[in-house]
Amino acid sequence: MNIETLRRLENMIRFGRIKTVQANKPSPTVTVNLGDIVTKPLRLLNLRAGKDLTHDLPSIHEECIVFSPSGVLEAGVVFVGLNNDDFPAPSNDPAIKLRLYEDGALISYDVKNHSLQAILPKGATAILTADGGLTINGDTTINGNLTTNGDVKTIGNTTMTGNNTVGGSQSVTGTSQSTGSISTSGDVTASGISLQNHKHNGIKSGTDTSGGPTS
Repeated sequence: MNIETLRRLENMIRFGRIKTVQANKPSPTVTVNLGDIVTKPLRLLNLRAGKDLTHDLPSIHEECIVFSPSGVLEAGVVFVGLNNDDFPAPSNDPAIKLRLYEDGALISYDVKNHSLQAILPKGATAILTADGGLTINGDTTINGNLTTNGDVKTIGNTTMTGNNTVGGSQSVTGTSQSTGSISTSGDVTASGISLQNHKHNGIKSGTDTSGGPTS
């Protein structure tokens, strides 16, 4: 076996670290530090690259494997995703499936406790767009309530088919209409006039009534 054949066999599978990342189109490329040499820009394995597409570039110094057909490094393809002391696994719980981002954002699912979490860093925003409508289903018999901590702003109409309980004050800038009865244990004030404390002048005692003549 000659030297060239040995070199090609050695280059078929090489471990290294990402040196540079180029977010080029149509195909992002990376260079890899193999210890003795740094490769030319190589294509990077992506999870999907057909009608479905993914975009998730590796980090500088991330450990990787270069697979080179026939041992030619220039034709190599780079695979990433190897944990090590520099980039350890973010969890040692086999029930946790998670993605941890470099800014601290975390999306995880606990298959044992059936719990999905999405935690964003301070100041981060989230946008969910669904032009056809958005439905959130919860089962109230097993604590499936929707709890919102913080202010809620709705641009558009709101329709409720259940009861509405307000624990704080309520302000309405438009008109209100009800087809049912309205009751209150407190006072009602209209244009500064109190329903409980307002008194009419010229009202006689006895069987007389206010508000117009009797028939």
